[in-house]
Amino acid sequence: MSQPETEQRVGYGLPVILAVGLHLVILVLTLVSWPESEPEQTSNTIVNATLVSTETTTNQAQQAKASKARDAAEEADEQQSAKEEASKQAERAAEQQKNAAQEKSLALKAQQEKAADQAKTAAQEKAAEQAKAAAQLKAEQKAAAETAKADAARRAEEAKAIALDRKKAEVEKQAKADALKKAEADKAAKASKEKAEADKAAKASKEKAEADKAAKASKEKAAEEARKKAEADKAAEAKADAEAKKADAEKAAKAKAAAEKAEKDKAAKAAAEKAAKDKAAKEKAAEESRKKSAAEAARKKALADKAAQASAGSLDSLIDNESDAISGAKQAAQAANGFVDLVKKYVGQNWSRPSGTMPGKTVTLRVSLLPTGELVSAAVKKSSGDAVFDRSAIQAVQKAAPFTELQQLPSGARSKFRNFDLYFNPEDLGR
Repeated sequence: MSQPETEQRVGYGLPVILAVGLHLVILVLTLVSWPESEPEQTSNTIVNATLVSTETTTNQAQQAKASKARDAAEEADEQQSAKEEASKQAERAAEQQKNAAQEKSLALKAQQEKAADQAKTAAQEKAAEQAKAAAQLKAEQKAAAETAKADAARRAEEAKAIALDRKKAEVEKQAKADALKKAEADKAAKASKEKAEADKAAKASKEKAEADKAAKASKEKAAEEARKKAEADKAAEAKADAEAKKADAEKAAKAKAAAEKAEKDKAAKAAAEKAAKDKAAKEKAAEESRKKSAAEAARKKALADKAAQASAGSLDSLIDNESDAISGAKQAAQAANGFVDLVKKYVGQNWSRPSGTMPGKTVTLRVSLLPTGELVSAAVKKSSGDAVFDRSAIQAVQKAAPFTELQQLPSGARSKFRNFDLYFNPEDLGR
């Protein structure tokens, strides 16, 4: 059953029920005997008083009966009229209810038709909006696809330009690195040559100083011997016995002095030979380290040249050579560790243990170097608690400098040693 039919049934049901109820009420009023109303006392009294004075008792009784009958007839007529009027009113009410129900049904029907038209219109508008939205979405998707295609082309061009710029920058960077490496190598060679000349001059100066010192000592010894001899001669002239005894004593003392001098010369010679051997060993180790660093630098340069050649290719070749770069980084780290060990070794060779220094002391120094390996500064970063020990470590670094092996390290590793921490522990040196 549809909704309009249900609403129409409900609209007619209520008026019908009201009409039936009104007819039942009218029927009940018709069947019920209403009590006769008594005549108005005031009017009857006045009439009776008048009749008593003009008529007989019999006429009064008849008149009263006739009046009562007339009143009853009038009352019946009034009741009948009331019933008829009530019936008419009930019919009119039923008619009005029926008309109202019909009007309500028509209004409801019109409202339903209007709602249906509105729903149809809304559905049409919604369908039009959906079609419009679909068309707009399709246009937006098409525009987005075209934009994405344009962006992809632009990004491809940008990536190509970036790759070319990166390749060009890498070639320029490699050229600058090669020029800088060559300049550093020339500077290192010049510094090495100057150092060799300075060492040679220092050695000659030291040898001359030692010769002068030996000549002076010999001259002083000769003067002392001449003085002693003069005193001995004077004493001999004074006392012959004392001269013989003194001569024997001087002879024994001279022999003892000669023996001590011979022993001292022997010890000095052994020390000089040991120093020469140590120096030769140090120079040999330095030379070996230099050769090793030079070989490592040559190998790294070959790798760098290979990387430069690869950079002239494509980005894919750079990715393929990534393993070689990682290997080069590992080798650079190994070279850096070797340089630290070499610095510790040189510092240990130039360190002298202060008297009274207890074992187990360590100190951390902050060392700053130039790219050529020359020392800029050395300061205590973490003290051992013994100022004398800390100062001896700084002096050892100053004596061991310059560390020219720094020039043989790769540029990336070399930059790490412009400022670095040096942990100095004499126990590691076995001293």
